[in-house]
Amino acid sequence: MFNIKRRKADIEYSKWLRKEREYICEKCGKIEEGGMQVSHFWGRKNESVRFDPENTDVLCFFCHNYFTQNPAAYSEWKKEKIGERAYKLLMVRANTTQKKDDKKVLIWLKNVIK
Repeated sequence: MFNIKRRKADIEYSKWLRKEREYICEKCGKIEEGGMQVSHFWGRKNESVRFDPENTDVLCFFCHNYFTQNPAAYSEWKKEKIGERAYKLLMVRANTTQKKDDKKVLIWLKNVIK
């Protein structure tokens, strides 16, 4: 589908999040251990929320594709999922500049996985 460069932190975060959310599509409820994808509500370029659990959703291919093609529907769904206040705070975090720090992310993941 897309040729996205994935850093080690991306790979480990994706594995953790899919397992944490039990390989269940958060939109339709489909369960598929091998086929779930991690969707970034605010794109991957927004480093400040790249590894933020409120910004990332576990979705099946079909729901991920639907939200990619229908960003307004994704926004409405996200607001319902996390609430208006959390949605606004996520938007503020997404628009805050942050440098890449994969070491910090990997240390955080190592501690969360324990």
